[in-house]
Amino acid sequence: MRINTDVADLILAINTLGDDLIGLELGVYRGESFLTMLNYCNIKKLYGVDSWKPYTDFLKSIPDGKPAYGVTMEQQEINRFITYHSLKYSKHKNKAEIIEKDSMEAVKEIPDNSLDFIFFDAMMTEKQSYEEAKAYYPKIKKGGFFTGHDSDAKEQVMKPIEKVKKEYNNNNKTIIFNNCFLFKI
Repeated sequence: MRINTDVADLILAINTLGDDLIGLELGVYRGESFLTMLNYCNIKKLYGVDSWKPYTDFLKSIPDGKPAYGVTMEQQEINRFITYHSLKYSKHKNKAEIIEKDSMEAVKEIPDNSLDFIFFDAMMTEKQSYEEAKAYYPKIKKGGFFTGHDSDAKEQVMKPIEKVKKEYNNNNKTIIFNNCFLFKI
């Protein structure tokens, strides 16, 4: 069976981290990747961070300063409903914790060195990518994975993330495949 979610290409790598994993998805949206990780990874606990507020996304493979698309409040209400509805009827709901806050507020609720991995999928600008990567990086245990989506947005996602890696003296190789990325902490 082929799973078609943003996180699908990372499932095997995440599972190499072992059993009883504690992870976090930053940017839950409709919950597709969140539920995929719950269903196919060796999860003990999975945090999902999303405020479900309207937003404008500027991520593009060639940035031009113009919005790529926007999501309205009505669309976000539907996205939130879909996430909670899917979670309610999943067999893994007891392993999930949704933090409905702005990402920079939610980061305060996650202890440092507590996560085996993070799936970073909420960036909309270069500044946001940098600030969130810098804030969430210390939450991942040594040997854990910093993973994410939208690697084709080199200027807005990968450049800021590589800057954060450098600031944390992380020389581990970043692996990119099918618009996903991964590196070891």
